[in-house]
Amino acid sequence: MGPESTKLYYTELIDRYLNRSGGQFPEIIIYSVDMSEFKAYLGNNDLDSVIGLLSRAVDSLANAGADFVSIASNTPHIVFDQVNENANVPMISIVRESARYAEKVSRNKKIGLLGTGFTMKADFYPAHFAKYGMKIIVPGNDDQDFIHEKIFSELVVGIVKDSTKKRFIDITESMIAEKAIDSLVLGCTELPLIFDQDYFDINYINTADIHINSIIEYCFRKN
Repeated sequence: MGPESTKLYYTELIDRYLNRSGGQFPEIIIYSVDMSEFKAYLGNNDLDSVIGLLSRAVDSLANAGADFVSIASNTPHIVFDQVNENANVPMISIVRESARYAEKVSRNKKIGLLGTGFTMKADFYPAHFAKYGMKIIVPGNDDQDFIHEKIFSELVVGIVKDSTKKRFIDITESMIAEKAIDSLVLGCTELPLIFDQDYFDINYINTADIHINSIIEYCFRKN
Protein backbone atom coordinates (compact mmCIF):
# COMPACT_ATOMS: atom_id res chain seq x y z
CA MET A 1 0.00 0.00 0.00
CA GLY A 2 2.83 2.42 0.78
CA PRO A 3 4.91 3.85 -2.08
CA GLU A 4 8.21 2.53 -0.75
CA SER A 5 7.10 -1.10 -0.61
CA THR A 6 5.26 -0.71 -3.93
CA LYS A 7 8.54 0.33 -5.54
CA LEU A 8 10.29 -2.61 -3.87
CA TYR A 9 7.73 -5.11 -5.17
CA TYR A 10 7.75 -3.65 -8.69
CA THR A 11 11.52 -3.64 -9.13
CA GLU A 12 12.11 -7.00 -7.43
CA LEU A 13 9.33 -8.75 -9.34
CA ILE A 14 10.81 -7.54 -12.62
CA ASP A 15 14.40 -8.46 -11.67
CA ARG A 16 13.53 -11.92 -10.39
CA TYR A 17 11.21 -12.66 -13.30
CA LEU A 18 13.87 -11.59 -15.79
CA ASN A 19 16.44 -13.84 -14.13
CA ARG A 20 14.06 -16.78 -14.02
CA SER A 21 12.74 -16.36 -17.58
CA GLY A 22 16.05 -15.61 -19.24
CA GLY A 23 15.06 -12.13 -20.37
CA GLN A 24 11.27 -12.04 -20.60
CA PHE A 25 9.52 -9.18 -18.80
CA PRO A 26 6.46 -9.80 -16.60
CA GLU A 27 3.16 -8.03 -17.08
CA ILE A 28 2.26 -6.21 -13.86
CA ILE A 29 -0.89 -4.27 -13.02
CA ILE A 30 -0.78 -2.07 -9.91
CA TYR A 31 -3.78 -0.79 -8.00
CA SER A 32 -2.61 1.81 -5.48
CA VAL A 33 -5.21 1.87 -2.70
CA ASP A 34 -5.77 5.11 -0.77
CA MET A 35 -3.90 4.34 2.45
CA SER A 36 -5.57 7.22 4.32
CA GLU A 37 -9.01 5.82 3.58
CA PHE A 38 -7.91 2.30 4.48
CA LYS A 39 -6.34 3.44 7.76
CA ALA A 40 -9.41 5.47 8.70
CA TYR A 41 -11.70 2.48 8.21
CA LEU A 42 -9.45 0.27 10.32
CA GLY A 43 -9.15 2.94 13.01
CA ASN A 44 -12.94 2.93 13.30
CA ASN A 45 -13.01 -0.89 13.19
CA ASP A 46 -15.19 -0.60 10.08
CA LEU A 47 -14.15 -3.91 8.59
CA ASP A 48 -17.05 -4.02 6.14
CA SER A 49 -15.70 -0.88 4.48
CA VAL A 50 -12.18 -2.34 4.46
CA ILE A 51 -13.50 -5.46 2.75
CA GLY A 52 -15.41 -3.36 0.22
CA LEU A 53 -12.39 -1.17 -0.53
CA LEU A 54 -10.06 -4.11 -1.12
CA SER A 55 -12.64 -6.20 -2.97
CA ARG A 56 -13.24 -3.37 -5.42
CA ALA A 57 -9.49 -3.12 -5.96
CA VAL A 58 -9.25 -6.86 -6.65
CA ASP A 59 -12.18 -6.66 -9.07
CA SER A 60 -10.53 -3.77 -10.89
CA LEU A 61 -7.33 -5.75 -11.30
CA ALA A 62 -9.21 -8.81 -12.52
CA ASN A 63 -11.19 -6.70 -14.98
CA ALA A 64 -7.94 -5.22 -16.23
CA GLY A 65 -6.71 -8.71 -17.06
CA ALA A 66 -4.86 -9.89 -13.96
CA ASP A 67 -4.58 -13.69 -13.68
CA PHE A 68 -4.07 -13.53 -9.92
CA VAL A 69 -3.77 -10.88 -7.20
CA SER A 70 -1.41 -10.29 -4.28
CA ILE A 71 -1.95 -7.66 -1.59
CA ALA A 72 1.56 -6.27 -1.15
CA SER A 73 1.01 -5.39 2.50
CA ASN A 74 0.49 -7.24 5.78
CA THR A 75 -2.18 -5.25 7.59
CA PRO A 76 -4.96 -5.81 5.00
CA HIS A 77 -4.75 -9.52 5.80
CA ILE A 78 -7.02 -8.76 8.73
CA VAL A 79 -9.76 -9.29 6.13
CA PHE A 80 -7.88 -11.42 3.60
CA ASP A 81 -10.20 -14.42 3.92
CA GLN A 82 -13.30 -12.32 3.23
CA VAL A 83 -11.69 -10.53 0.26
CA ASN A 84 -10.42 -13.85 -1.08
CA GLU A 85 -13.93 -15.31 -0.90
CA ASN A 86 -15.22 -12.41 -3.02
CA ALA A 87 -12.40 -12.60 -5.57
CA ASN A 88 -12.84 -14.02 -9.06
CA VAL A 89 -9.11 -14.74 -9.38
CA PRO A 90 -6.63 -16.58 -7.12
CA MET A 91 -4.91 -14.60 -4.36
CA ILE A 92 -1.49 -15.22 -2.81
CA SER A 93 -1.34 -14.52 0.93
CA ILE A 94 1.80 -12.94 2.36
CA VAL A 95 0.94 -14.36 5.80
CA ARG A 96 0.41 -17.95 4.66
CA GLU A 97 3.64 -17.93 2.67
CA SER A 98 5.58 -16.39 5.57
CA ALA A 99 4.28 -19.04 8.00
CA ARG A 100 5.42 -21.81 5.64
CA TYR A 101 8.86 -20.25 5.46
CA ALA A 102 9.14 -19.66 9.21
CA GLU A 103 8.31 -23.28 9.97
CA LYS A 104 11.45 -24.30 8.08
CA VAL A 105 13.87 -21.96 9.87
CA SER A 106 12.57 -21.56 13.43
CA ARG A 107 14.22 -23.71 16.08
CA ASN A 108 12.26 -23.10 19.29
CA LYS A 109 9.05 -21.97 17.52
CA LYS A 110 8.90 -18.63 19.37
CA ILE A 111 8.51 -15.95 16.73
CA GLY A 112 8.67 -12.19 17.30
CA LEU A 113 6.37 -9.98 15.23
CA LEU A 114 6.80 -6.32 14.34
CA GLY A 115 4.29 -4.46 12.20
CA THR A 116 1.60 -1.85 12.38
CA GLY A 117 -0.47 -1.72 15.54
CA PHE A 118 -3.33 -3.23 13.56
CA THR A 119 -1.18 -6.22 12.62
CA MET A 120 0.37 -6.76 16.05
CA LYS A 121 -3.02 -6.64 17.79
CA ALA A 122 -4.83 -8.85 15.24
CA ASP A 123 -5.03 -12.64 15.34
CA PHE A 124 -4.21 -13.52 11.73
CA TYR A 125 -0.47 -14.02 12.35
CA PRO A 126 -0.91 -16.08 15.55
CA ALA A 127 -3.60 -18.20 13.86
CA HIS A 128 -1.55 -18.99 10.76
CA PHE A 129 1.67 -19.67 12.67
CA ALA A 130 -0.12 -21.85 15.24
CA LYS A 131 -0.94 -24.27 12.41
CA TYR A 132 2.79 -25.05 12.30
CA GLY A 133 3.25 -25.21 16.06
CA MET A 134 4.74 -21.71 16.34
CA LYS A 135 3.89 -19.01 18.85
CA ILE A 136 3.78 -15.33 17.88
CA ILE A 137 5.17 -12.83 20.40
CA VAL A 138 4.68 -9.07 20.13
CA PRO A 139 6.28 -6.14 22.00
CA GLY A 140 4.59 -4.36 24.89
CA ASN A 141 1.90 -1.75 24.28
CA ASP A 142 4.19 1.29 24.46
CA ASP A 143 6.59 -0.24 21.97
CA GLN A 144 3.70 -1.22 19.71
CA ASP A 145 2.48 2.39 19.73
CA PHE A 146 5.96 3.64 18.83
CA ILE A 147 6.38 1.17 15.97
CA HIS A 148 2.92 1.95 14.60
CA GLU A 149 3.48 5.70 14.65
CA LYS A 150 6.90 5.50 12.99
CA ILE A 151 5.70 3.18 10.24
CA PHE A 152 2.98 5.59 9.16
CA SER A 153 4.79 8.88 9.78
CA GLU A 154 8.21 7.88 8.44
CA LEU A 155 8.72 4.51 6.79
CA VAL A 156 5.79 4.57 4.36
CA VAL A 157 7.22 7.74 2.83
CA GLY A 158 10.81 6.48 2.81
CA ILE A 159 12.12 8.31 5.89
CA VAL A 160 14.57 6.27 7.98
CA LYS A 161 15.91 8.11 11.03
CA ASP A 162 18.85 6.76 13.04
CA SER A 163 16.89 7.31 16.26
CA THR A 164 13.98 5.27 14.93
CA LYS A 165 16.25 2.48 13.77
CA LYS A 166 17.95 2.36 17.18
CA ARG A 167 14.62 2.08 19.01
CA PHE A 168 13.45 -0.71 16.71
CA ILE A 169 16.70 -2.58 17.33
CA ASP A 170 16.42 -2.03 21.11
CA ILE A 171 12.86 -3.41 21.04
CA THR A 172 14.05 -6.50 19.20
CA GLU A 173 16.96 -7.01 21.58
CA SER A 174 14.52 -6.93 24.50
CA MET A 175 12.31 -9.55 22.83
CA ILE A 176 15.33 -11.80 22.30
CA ALA A 177 16.53 -11.41 25.90
CA GLU A 178 13.16 -11.52 27.66
CA LYS A 179 11.01 -13.69 25.39
CA ALA A 180 13.68 -15.95 23.83
CA ILE A 181 12.46 -15.39 20.28
CA ASP A 182 14.62 -17.12 17.68
CA SER A 183 13.04 -15.49 14.63
CA LEU A 184 11.60 -12.07 13.82
CA VAL A 185 8.74 -11.47 11.40
CA LEU A 186 9.14 -8.18 9.55
CA GLY A 187 5.37 -7.95 9.43
CA CYS A 188 5.24 -4.73 7.49
CA THR A 189 6.62 -4.46 3.97
CA GLU A 190 8.42 -1.20 4.90
CA LEU A 191 10.39 -2.78 7.75
CA PRO A 192 13.27 -3.93 5.49
CA LEU A 193 14.14 -0.21 5.41
CA ILE A 194 15.06 -0.60 9.10
CA PHE A 195 16.38 -4.15 9.20
CA ASP A 196 18.70 -3.96 6.23
CA GLN A 197 21.35 -6.24 7.70
CA ASP A 198 21.65 -9.08 10.20
CA TYR A 199 21.88 -7.26 13.52
CA PHE A 200 21.12 -10.35 15.58
CA ASP A 201 21.77 -14.07 15.58
CA ILE A 202 18.14 -14.83 14.74
CA ASN A 203 16.24 -15.50 11.55
CA TYR A 204 14.56 -12.63 9.77
CA ILE A 205 11.19 -13.53 8.30
CA ASN A 206 11.21 -10.84 5.62
CA THR A 207 7.59 -11.05 4.53
CA ALA A 208 8.04 -8.85 1.46
CA ASP A 209 10.94 -10.95 0.17
CA ILE A 210 9.09 -14.21 0.86
CA HIS A 211 5.94 -12.91 -0.81
CA ILE A 212 7.80 -11.75 -3.92
CA ASN A 213 9.47 -15.15 -4.27
CA SER A 214 6.10 -16.85 -3.88
CA ILE A 215 4.61 -14.68 -6.61
CA ILE A 216 7.46 -15.58 -8.97
CA GLU A 217 7.09 -19.27 -8.17
CA TYR A 218 3.36 -19.07 -8.85
CA CYS A 219 3.96 -17.41 -12.21
CA PHE A 220 6.23 -20.16 -13.45
CA ARG A 221 4.25 -22.99 -11.87
CA LYS A 222 1.16 -21.61 -13.59
CA ASN A 223 2.96 -21.41 -16.92
